[in-house]
Amino acid sequence: MMEKICLDFDIALDFLRGDKATIEKLKYYADREEICITSITLMHLLESVNKTDVVNAFSGSVTILPFDKKAAQFANKIAIDLRERGDGGRMSDSVLTAAICMANDALLYYKSDFKYAAKFDGIKGLRKV
Repeated sequence: MMEKICLDFDIALDFLRGDKATIEKLKYYADREEICITSITLMHLLESVNKTDVVNAFSGSVTILPFDKKAAQFANKIAIDLRERGDGGRMSDSVLTAAICMANDALLYYKSDFKYAAKFDGIKGLRKV
């Protein structure tokens, strides 16, 4: 069975910008796994990339995971857990992205350097690449 690999906004943006390392990694995954983005990521790509046709072509070639009832329930659990541990607990895009991944049993592929990784620190149950 193929795993779902869900690209965070920053990874999807790097791909669209032609980052060689990101493209090579996605080629590797594309042959073995189902590549996905969240509806939140799609919204941000449409907002950030001037070439809407490029974003539409890209989004047509991947699975779009929606923010639905199941994802909303996961987001609430994440927010409660973060709040109980003193980590805020507000509904950030990171919480919504994590919740969508968890609701769809998808692994999150995100930038692992310190600046980006902190967005997903402390989210229990989130599977990452």
